[in-house]
Amino acid sequence: MNNPRVNIRYAQALFDLALERNEVETARKDMNLIESICNQNPDLIVMLNSPVISSDKKISVMHLLLSGKIGKMAMGFVDIIIRKRREAHLNHIARKFEDLYLEYKNIQKAVVTSAIPLSENLRQSIKKVLEDQTKGTIIMAEVVDPEVIGGLIVKVGNQLYDDSIRQKLVDLRKEFNVNTYIREF
Repeated sequence: MNNPRVNIRYAQALFDLALERNEVETARKDMNLIESICNQNPDLIVMLNSPVISSDKKISVMHLLLSGKIGKMAMGFVDIIIRKRREAHLNHIARKFEDLYLEYKNIQKAVVTSAIPLSENLRQSIKKVLEDQTKGTIIMAEVVDPEVIGGLIVKVGNQLYDDSIRQKLVDLRKEFNVNTYIREF
């Protein structure tokens, strides 16, 4: 289940607590572990989503899975999530926590799509330009899509810069389809 309001509310509460206790890095590591465990175990998600299984049993299963692997604060947070019947949101809350962490550290994700793999020099140049524009750190992912034909598509946050040949051909096709002839009677 994914309810963005619930996810942000709980993730923000944990982030604020971690910030207050100066345990942001530990909380991030713990939440990333929780998210990866949830994503790797579909049966765990089914168990957490089940209304038949009691909250106490869910808490004991999570304690068995996570004890010794995550800190006291994160374990208490998992307990609260389950007691408040929000366990179906746990992996989404963990993902949202990661988003809050990246925002706090001024780190942005960029996806660069090109027709062929980028050379190391070009990759570093693009990263430097993006870091200069965003005044932050960039985590860059590269996607190779032959349909781009040439050029680049760069997505940073919710901004998209499309300088691909495919897009230029689409724009050119639209331009040719516009009838510029005006009849004068």
